[in-house]
Amino acid sequence: MNCSCFGSSVVHRKKGDVRAERDLEGLAKVKNFKYNELRTATNNFHPSNKIGRGGFGTVYKGILKNGIQIAVKTLSAESKQGVHEFLTEIDTISNVKHPNLVALIGCCVHETNRILIYEYLENGSLDRALLGGLKS
Repeated sequence: MNCSCFGSSVVHRKKGDVRAERDLEGLAKVKNFKYNELRTATNNFHPSNKIGRGGFGTVYKGILKNGIQIAVKTLSAESKQGVHEFLTEIDTISNVKHPNLVALIGCCVHETNRILIYEYLENGSLDRALLGGLKS
């Protein structure tokens, strides 16, 4: 399996590590995006495309060349999460399916950047949809 955005260095560094190979095999369910593709989709992660921020990073709205809208979650550089843990998280998230959850459609690792790509939902956050803008 060719995981272009994970780079061959991950595989070579982990050569002989059966767990890492198994993690890479589990990524067959999600698309591996190229970093430049995500930069283009988000207009170089421009602040005007920022749609959210949380403890784990910033989320940007993006539009792929084929016109599909996506939510691009850039994970915080301060995260101590390693590649193995990141790949395990992707495998776990990609196996969760529920009508009230956005689907993970892809990921990208480029240098120190770890990025998750989700389907984009126009109506804002889930709490806003559920609470109708009411403050508790």
